[in-house]
Amino acid sequence: MGKFTVVCVVAVAGALGFSACSETTRYRTLSFFLDGVPPPGAPRGPAAAAPLPSGPAGEPASPPPAPRFIPHTPYRENRCQGCHDVDSGQLIRSVQEGLCVTCHAELVSRPAFIHGPVAVNDCTVCHHYHAASLPNLLLAEVTPTCLNCHDRDDLSTGEYHVDLQRGCTDCHDPHELGKFLPSRLVVESD
Repeated sequence: MGKFTVVCVVAVAGALGFSACSETTRYRTLSFFLDGVPPPGAPRGPAAAAPLPSGPAGEPASPPPAPRFIPHTPYRENRCQGCHDVDSGQLIRSVQEGLCVTCHAELVSRPAFIHGPVAVNDCTVCHHYHAASLPNLLLAEVTPTCLNCHDRDDLSTGEYHVDLQRGCTDCHDPHELGKFLPSRLVVESD
């Protein structure tokens, strides 16, 4: 623990001990260091807590689900040396120099037309390198991710883009330009 942290802890403990004489002084001291301190005379305990939102039949609503945490497999398995130099902690090479392709070579080996970000090894435009709350380590939902680069007005002129309620990856492979996933959609080549 650093000296500054120790000094702060001692100061707070001392302030709390010395301010116990007056409820008003105690409130001023605590609210200086902490947010949400109830004012003097406010009810305490369970009665002071805000009521929980109620669900059907007046039952308390269940708490919101905890955010998902989806780690990149090497990160989860503590295999940092695959991307980082063990001595310095720095990347062994940049993402743009093909770091991701070290493990994900299949994404660039087969397509005839590689999607722009994949072609220039700019994987972090769409994906996080350690972990994300979305599948495939996406930084945002699929359609907003695509609309960062693709203009919605240009897309909605096509026959299949009239209804953009589905996600882009319902029809398109995000790594291979021009490849449609459903067999009923065919791309004509020159």
